[in-house]
Amino acid sequence: MIEKGQKQEQTTGCARGAAAAAGSGAKTERTVVAAAAAYLALTLFANLGSLRAVMLGPFAMDGGALLYPFTFTARDLLHKKSGAALTRFVILLAAVANLLLFAYLRLVGGLPADPAVGPQTEYLLVLAPGLRLVVASVLAMTVAELLDTTIYQAVRRRLGSRRQWLRVLLSNLVSIPVDTAIFLFAAFGGQYDAATIGAMFVSNLLIKYLVTVISLGSVYLVREDRA
Repeated sequence: MIEKGQKQEQTTGCARGAAAAAGSGAKTERTVVAAAAAYLALTLFANLGSLRAVMLGPFAMDGGALLYPFTFTARDLLHKKSGAALTRFVILLAAVANLLLFAYLRLVGGLPADPAVGPQTEYLLVLAPGLRLVVASVLAMTVAELLDTTIYQAVRRRLGSRRQWLRVLLSNLVSIPVDTAIFLFAAFGGQYDAATIGAMFVSNLLIKYLVTVISLGSVYLVREDRA
């Protein structure tokens, strides 16, 4: 009877352990999906926002700068939960999604307008940017995010689970100016004068670095940390 009871306890313990593992796995999957979806959405919204140059107080910047810094936060969380390989895949997937979005906007803009509504020329002026702007946006995003992933991974391997905030800080410290420089010069070089591009560069850096500092603690929102 004693042996039977011990076997039952062992069976119950194994079942509970399996259930806990399954629950943890499902939670991890949900977090990965949420982080990937947030990253994709933020890149789409930020690239749409970048179609307009805006003023935020005394700072000149493209509208995408208001959201784009948060893509690094989403990328860091995704990296921590899923690892570098899946993170790179999602970055490339986001690049494809952005190209498809702009291609679709261009397709819709090229279709004949409804005569009852009017020519709707504003649509093409705002939502169907030139090829140069599209390429600049997607190129800057992809290069910077892949660079960010590489630096994050290198710091993680060096420090392990210690000082996780430093991964975010160092990777963003390098990737943010790379992203900003590629986008501004590829999109607006020759169109705006050097002083305007320089002002936009500085403003973008200030906003993106501020968001980085504010969001440093977000890397601790998730526990798993895969290679």
